Amino acid sequence: MIVSSYNQSRALRLVLTGFAAQSRTDFELLIADDGSEESILRVVEEFESHAPFPVRFLTQPDYGFRKARILNDAIVASRGEQLVFCDGDCVPLRNFISVHRAHYYPGTFCAGGRVALSAEQSRELSCEAVATGAHQRLLTSRWRRRLRWVHWKNVLYRYVGKRYKPKILGCNWSADREVLMRVDGFDERYSQFGGEDSDIRNRLRNLSATGISLWNSAFVLHLDHSLDPQRYARTGPRLRKDREVYEAGRNRVKARKGISSRAATTAVEEPLDED
Repeated sequence: MIVSSYNQSRALRLVLTGFAAQSRTDFELLIADDGSEESILRVVEEFESHAPFPVRFLTQPDYGFRKARILNDAIVASRGEQLVFCDGDCVPLRNFISVHRAHYYPGTFCAGGRVALSAEQSRELSCEAVATGAHQRLLTSRWRRRLRWVHWKNVLYRYVGKRYKPKILGCNWSADREVLMRVDGFDERYSQFGGEDSDIRNRLRNLSATGISLWNSAFVLHLDHSLDPQRYARTGPRLRKDREVYEAGRNRVKARKGISSRAATTAVEEPLDED
């Protein structure tokens, strides 16, 4: 399990609580941090002291948006055969890991859906509600219908040969570790939010990896950005360079600048408090 983060201390507490409350906890959790302040490490240390699974914290200096780079470091450091990805502002429902695991097959990737919470809902959501499963009520019948519709569109698109479906959201997807290594992980040339997820989806499909839609069964609650405004302080419009990277990579399999582009990682695995 890989969770990306950047200065999201309030959201990350909720997210980590959601993983501790999973219906199955036989996994390791790697937090791929893109250069947050020390407050994030304190959140992780506090959680690690009572987590029901191993927790590892990877970080790197804050030199701007380098999410793809730290995610590649986490892929290399991981030990599982299936890697599940989530963002540090997306709270999983209790069967999140179980659903991804149930649909895992070698040579595949799975894409799930998200429920967008309002600012008020995000502020009112507590760790206690997540720990007891009360947050599941936020997946309303209206949201279920909407996500089910996306799921069946994905199934139809796959049936008629649409190569770029299902859509991957970085907050809810998983893949066979071997195929991630074969496409060389994420392309580290992306310098703004968005694009890197669709890019790796395209390259997985170019590798002939099978995409499985979990939009009707694997869900996360996406917290409103106002909960941790510092997280989005460096967000800007999509850069032309990123668009060019995306278009140039549509027919590629391996990332132009991926895991193999550097001989050794510069990420630091922070020691967690063992007391």
